[in-house]
Amino acid sequence: MVPRTRVTYVDRQGHPINRSTWLALSARREYVVIEWDCVGGGGQQVQIMTIWLGLRLPTPMPPIFETLVQRAGSSRPRRWTWANLVEAQAGHVQIVGELTTRRGEFVGRRR
Repeated sequence: MVPRTRVTYVDRQGHPINRSTWLALSARREYVVIEWDCVGGGGQQVQIMTIWLGLRLPTPMPPIFETLVQRAGSSRPRRWTWANLVEAQAGHVQIVGELTTRRGEFVGRRR
């Protein structure tokens, strides 16, 4: 029998919360979406979205936050996970900066 993985739900600050609170927060877009930017050039737009997952799994780097990079027309986003809000925000800024340098154009911030 495979052992069950224990999931702890946490808020943006990493404090434990119960499942019903997690479900309520998950329904609030303004809480879930940390940053959402678009970068593009030459007709190819890329969306970068950093979101709160609110899950703490028993892994070396629990994925409480996640950044997804989705290229227009692609069905497979690239993803990074972050253990806290500061890392998630800094990682998002770094990814946007790298893509802006590579693609040459910052399209804008979404909310």
